[in-house]
Amino acid sequence: MRPALFLLSLLAYADSRLVSIGDRSLSIDCTGNPSKSTVILLAGGGRTAADWSKTQPSISTFTRVCSYDRAGLGQSDKPATPQTTAEIVTDLHALLKAAGEKPPYVLAGHSIAGIYARRFSDAFPNEVAAFLFVDSSHEEQFLRLHEVDPTGPNPGDLGGAFLVKPGQRLDWHTDHAVIVLAQGKTTPQPNLSAETNAAFARIWNDLQHDLAKRSPQGQYRLAEQSGHFVHIDQPDLVIQALRELSAN
Repeated sequence: MRPALFLLSLLAYADSRLVSIGDRSLSIDCTGNPSKSTVILLAGGGRTAADWSKTQPSISTFTRVCSYDRAGLGQSDKPATPQTTAEIVTDLHALLKAAGEKPPYVLAGHSIAGIYARRFSDAFPNEVAAFLFVDSSHEEQFLRLHEVDPTGPNPGDLGGAFLVKPGQRLDWHTDHAVIVLAQGKTTPQPNLSAETNAAFARIWNDLQHDLAKRSPQGQYRLAEQSGHFVHIDQPDLVIQALRELSAN
């Protein structure tokens, strides 16, 4: 990261604060001036708001933007028990309300947080303006991967309310604008054959295309120089996509 951008990042995250949502507090960092929509950056599984340090300073120059730490991560308090997807979504909604942030929101979800973004829109449909899916997980992924490698985990045994069950398909659709940024560089799994790795890569890319087709305004974009962490490998792609979505 360039020194000037690094300094901007440090200044931005100096503004993070703990906000009470009842019996717990969550850390949130909101920067930029109020605008017609607010970008909400949702980090992937086990990740924190720091993942967005290469993007949030630039995004804040053209719109309001918030990143946060989910319960039990970063500076946020731990939940009493592991959270369900519904509880994670409820936490985010309560946090934004308590922090005084106003909808509509442009939801930017990386990896599993793409699923959280979709569930947020199901729970609070009038508060969402658009979506950016950054190499997002897909509710069908384990089902599709199991079809290729039956020796892998059975999707019916994985738990997690965000997964479709065998024989089902994702039924989520939206009329809002959607941009999908998909990884262009895959990392082969060492315990799998070359053929299986190639099949998994094709399935993942197919699922990214599928997410783009979930909206009549959907766009698929390949991040050719990125692995799974597009916002870290090619932050400019994320910044540009959110500039477009926040301008609609």
